[in-house]
Amino acid sequence: MNQSNGPQHQLHNLSSSSIIKWEKYKTKGYLHFDERIHIGHMKANLLNEDWVASYAFLPFIHFEMNSKRYVTIKEVDELGQVIKRKEQGKPKSRKIFYAAHKDGYIYKYYGDLLNNAYNKYAVDNHIDDSVIAYRNNKPGKNNIDFAFEVFNHLFKFENAVVITSDFTKYFDNISHQTLKQNIGRVLGVETLKRDWYQVFKNLTRFTYVDRKDIDMFLEAKHGRTLNKKIKTYKINRIMTSSEFRTFKKEYLKHNPNPDSYGIPQGSSMSAVCSNVHLIDFDKEVIDWCNKRSANAMYRRYCDDLIVIIPLERQNTREFESIRNELFEIIDKYKSDGLDVQPEKTEIRLWDGDYILDEQLQPSKLDYLGFVTDGQMIQLREKSLFNYYTRAYRKAKTVKRIEYATGRPGPKRSLYDLYTHLGFDYKNRGNFVTYAYRAHRKMCQLPVKSLIKKQVKRHWGKIHRRLN
Repeated sequence: MNQSNGPQHQLHNLSSSSIIKWEKYKTKGYLHFDERIHIGHMKANLLNEDWVASYAFLPFIHFEMNSKRYVTIKEVDELGQVIKRKEQGKPKSRKIFYAAHKDGYIYKYYGDLLNNAYNKYAVDNHIDDSVIAYRNNKPGKNNIDFAFEVFNHLFKFENAVVITSDFTKYFDNISHQTLKQNIGRVLGVETLKRDWYQVFKNLTRFTYVDRKDIDMFLEAKHGRTLNKKIKTYKINRIMTSSEFRTFKKEYLKHNPNPDSYGIPQGSSMSAVCSNVHLIDFDKEVIDWCNKRSANAMYRRYCDDLIVIIPLERQNTREFESIRNELFEIIDKYKSDGLDVQPEKTEIRLWDGDYILDEQLQPSKLDYLGFVTDGQMIQLREKSLFNYYTRAYRKAKTVKRIEYATGRPGPKRSLYDLYTHLGFDYKNRGNFVTYAYRAHRKMCQLPVKSLIKKQVKRHWGKIHRRLN
């Protein structure tokens, strides 16, 4: 499908201003290559297709988000008792890109238009319920609701096969050709209009600068006054236009596969495109599930998927057949960038009482941050580890300030972020209140919820670090 200047179809004959929630377009506080700008000064430009079609996008800023992974190793001692120990596994790294302020508004606006069109397409093609990430037509729902739906469905059966997996480096491997074709199908157009093509082109042929190089530039320019200037908003942008022209000659980088694969993870447009890219895959998996069983379930959260296939009885041959059929479907889409690794795929069997592994030994099912063995449900240990790590680091900062100033440290932010006192922190709550909400929801399942118990002693643990 080629970009064209000829007559174009309308976007479902909808006025863009009537389906966009402009109040959600917030001014971002971070520094970038352009100055911060309010949506009020951008709205007219966003609605002007000619302005967008001729707009010159700035590079993204890139950094890597690394998270530690821990695996449980089971060993049998001389007495035949099972001993569990934790070892640090291979860390998980995500490449994150964030756009300049004007660019971010453009990506969000066109992402919202595409999301609205995708919602209609998903309903018409019966994939709406199965795709749950980055949707704007499922208000009020979060991982708690999505995980509850899956577990509640699973526990209704006496036997079922459960397959969980995730795609390897999904955003890096998104096919430009498939994505472009699918955007046209979702929008209902044969060719992309000039403004849409300009956004698509800059999303696929994106450029970026590493944040560490920017940090070095800022430190060299501002020295010790940098942090103070940032906090007091005395710096409006990273560098001047003339400085940028010199800077990019040395530090500007490009998508390594500009003509074939990859979009930047981090923009709102990329998030929607991750769903649009897989419209055929989602449809094929859903149809396969329905052929297997009328009560089968398929859910995909971006690059994470789960499939539940009920069985009439335990059957290891059927067990293997289901796995092979699913991977045959995935293999068909390798040219579109879909790939899974064996260590990222878990096969589980639900026998009506317990979760079992492929050897029919007791195991656990991990989904969207919740873990169950069929008798209980709790938060993933990694989530707790990350929560306490951040809370202890914040407590250490409070102590350091107290020691340096001889006055009480800023405990208010510590309490807001990491204790039950922050129940309404920025109208979103925090990890503890999230755990409380999850506990209330998961108590409706026919298993025992241990979630509240997991965070019950957070107040004492944090204060021991303070004292």
